[in-house]
Amino acid sequence: MTVDELLNAIGRGKLDEPSFHNGCWCPGMWWKQRTTQPSHMESMRRIHTVLTGYLAAEGKEEFVKRYPYAEGFINRTYEWLGPVDKLTDVQKLMMKRMLLTIDFFTRNSYTMNFPSSDDIEQQMAEGKDLFEDGGRGTSLDEEISKNAGLPKIYPWWAEEFKKSLDKIDDSQKRELYKTCAHIASGVYTLSDCHHNTFRYIEGWIHGIGTDKLSIQTRKSGTEKERLGHLLFGYVLGLDKWLLGIPMQLLLLDLGHIDLGFDPKNEILRVYAYLGEERTPVKEWLAACLWHNLMYSPIDANFPAGLVRHDNLLEDAGKAGISLREWMDSVLGNDSYNKSDGIIIVS
Repeated sequence: MTVDELLNAIGRGKLDEPSFHNGCWCPGMWWKQRTTQPSHMESMRRIHTVLTGYLAAEGKEEFVKRYPYAEGFINRTYEWLGPVDKLTDVQKLMMKRMLLTIDFFTRNSYTMNFPSSDDIEQQMAEGKDLFEDGGRGTSLDEEISKNAGLPKIYPWWAEEFKKSLDKIDDSQKRELYKTCAHIASGVYTLSDCHHNTFRYIEGWIHGIGTDKLSIQTRKSGTEKERLGHLLFGYVLGLDKWLLGIPMQLLLLDLGHIDLGFDPKNEILRVYAYLGEERTPVKEWLAACLWHNLMYSPIDANFPAGLVRHDNLLEDAGKAGISLREWMDSVLGNDSYNKSDGIIIVS
């Protein structure tokens, strides 16, 4: 969505207002913005209401009547958790731990325009309470690990978590420890703008109720696959537009290659938004967007761009498709390292 907006801005030479607030982009801008994730906080409040109502022994029928659009979520939640009076003490503690994070998301969200400085200070204080030593969150983690006979609970991405998990022999406790670690991690702490936010929450609920974090009825990896296909189409389209290749001839060639998906829609958007007129500024901006979509990192060691989807790049290479033909022509490259995106100039 925001990629289309950037393409349109490059093509027109002007960013429309209000422009979209780009995901977890934190700094507040001086122009008007709008969210790319409408109804986000409303949905979070409905989830919080259903979960707290479940713990108060309210029947699901009332919630289905009140929120008919959430019937699927409500039915799954009550099915996975079972009767509230059958919850163990550990499960109740896990529910309490999970609700701390969800409660925060009902009042604060990175999907909206960035808050005032006073709001930021309040959010930081609440974040420490949820995830730092001495806060309510870590206190609940300690209580859970003690009652369940588990090692100290760490976020799932921490090296300490992996070491602790390797020491647990009992398969049921391993699954329980995974669920606790994921709940203790929040959505990458408090980044509710993440595209998997609501899937994470549903996974927590399933883990608490069934002792298994993964949900069999939900196909794994679909979001990564979707993002990879989108990035591929945009990057390929930008590369060929920069080369001056007509869209129609590009699509003719792609019609003879089986990539396992069709990048046509994203290619159409690239060419339609950028148009035929070329200026040095437009080409420079298009090249910057290409580089961000191809190589942009989340941090120094974790790529977020298309290079993260090395399987797509490998398949494209086997099919004779280059997604950096323009860049290599400019730099005079003969080769480059696909695994980490490091350009090797010959």
